[in-house]
Amino acid sequence: MLKTQNKNQLFIALAGATSGTLEEDTIYDYADLTDGEVALMDAKNYVLNVSGSLVAADFPTQKFKLMARSGTQIFESPLIGKENIVSYTLGVQAAEVQQIDYVGYNGTSGSLGAIVSNIHTIRLYIQESTIQGFMQQKIKEGFYKSASTTTQRAIGLGLCKSLIANYSREPEQDIRFERINAGAQADGLATSTVSVVKGSDKIVCSEDMTALIVAGTVLRFGTSGAGVAPCYVVTGHDGGTTTARIYTLDMPYQGATAATYAAATFESVTEGNWGIKMTGVDRGFVPGLRNPEPVRWTADIDFGDGSATVVTKSTAAVDGVGTAQKIAKLEKELQADENVYRGFAEGGVVDRKQITDVALAAGTLYDQIVLELSFKEVSGLGVVVNSPMTIIIASAGGTNAVMEDANSGIVVGLDKLIVTNWAIPGAATLQSSMT
Repeated sequence: MLKTQNKNQLFIALAGATSGTLEEDTIYDYADLTDGEVALMDAKNYVLNVSGSLVAADFPTQKFKLMARSGTQIFESPLIGKENIVSYTLGVQAAEVQQIDYVGYNGTSGSLGAIVSNIHTIRLYIQESTIQGFMQQKIKEGFYKSASTTTQRAIGLGLCKSLIANYSREPEQDIRFERINAGAQADGLATSTVSVVKGSDKIVCSEDMTALIVAGTVLRFGTSGAGVAPCYVVTGHDGGTTTARIYTLDMPYQGATAATYAAATFESVTEGNWGIKMTGVDRGFVPGLRNPEPVRWTADIDFGDGSATVVTKSTAAVDGVGTAQKIAKLEKELQADENVYRGFAEGGVVDRKQITDVALAAGTLYDQIVLELSFKEVSGLGVVVNSPMTIIIASAGGTNAVMEDANSGIVVGLDKLIVTNWAIPGAATLQSSMT
């Protein structure tokens, strides 16, 4: 049988996926494991017990392997001995973060600085990270020509509309453009909730608010008090029923569709300084098909001589480490290593999917135990060569019985084997790092 060398493997230990009765038992069938369970065992599929088999006098000379169940499939690692261990480490975690920049007011200070009879320009140098953008840098711009009299409100509206219109030509909107305002709360609108739809300039209040919301009123969505929540200006309302009156905004709502904003997160504002908020948008993830990184850009502005308006780089984009997306992408990629390739296809790549859509949507972070290994293999010329391999064991952060059960937990067992029994130089106990 052909064997693939220099491959990597990923085992995903799902939280709660443990039968609780595996210690000192032998695995004969996939049904002996719970779906998503990973077990530490010897060459005879005998599950190792930290307080039992792993303290046996002869175990320091034996080898171990990992076995996991995914659906009705079983897959396992090669046998690993003391001589194969290069390193035993715990990977870090870091959530994915979208870039945020502000022009003018930034939630604390600043303004758009109204300059009359002037061309105001925002220019974005975007670092494209997907094949869709041909890995090129693209430049997107927003313009507004002020009249002989102008206001921050007019400049902010004009630039936002220009940027949105420019981006409407793109296959996807990877940056969201909104306005924010420094004004304090004028009225909490505590007796009403409001329904909004992304891309619509109409909102519906649950009660008649015409005494408090009139043409020119600045509305803030999503918070109470000055800050960085988006603001819109009302231009009028319809003559509908008082309990479902429709109000019109000066530009389409750019945030996510929300059935309702509760009273505490919807308010009118005493107008202050304006700013433009630019936020990277999560572009969606489909394992094996679509794996975008957070968008990155550099913002440059030209508001004319004498303008005090500045760009605030508030939040830098972070790709993330140990995220559900990263682990799902790795799971998809490494399944190709489990196939034997000849001159014809004997079967498609196994398509396991241990990371669920729920975990992806929730932004779950995973601990990653990394085993760097080295095996001795005989090449075609009869020369002994090193065959490196990496095994990653991922588990959702926090308490996970599959990893930390006192007897059969993977990290507990590996600590006992690698750190205590084998005393691998440089290896340290990882169990405490995962809780």
